[in-house]
Amino acid sequence: MEDIEQIHSRHQLRQHQKPIPHPRLRLVLNVIFMVCAVVGVSWYFISDHQTGTIIVLTGMVFKFVELVIRIFKL
Repeated sequence: MEDIEQIHSRHQLRQHQKPIPHPRLRLVLNVIFMVCAVVGVSWYFISDHQTGTIIVLTGMVFKFVELVIRIFKL
């Protein structure tokens, strides 16, 4: 079992972390990516391979933008 000092120091570390940059924008970009991924894969297997691939690649662009925001903390 942890002692009180370890729990207190861990709690202080969490309080001093920087806030997440643009959380709503990142959430929206991730939702767009997930929708494009599901629709693109479904389209790929149900209908046209080329169109499904384009839809998935479009979703990957949104994911890449979210990744840049997260990595560079823009």
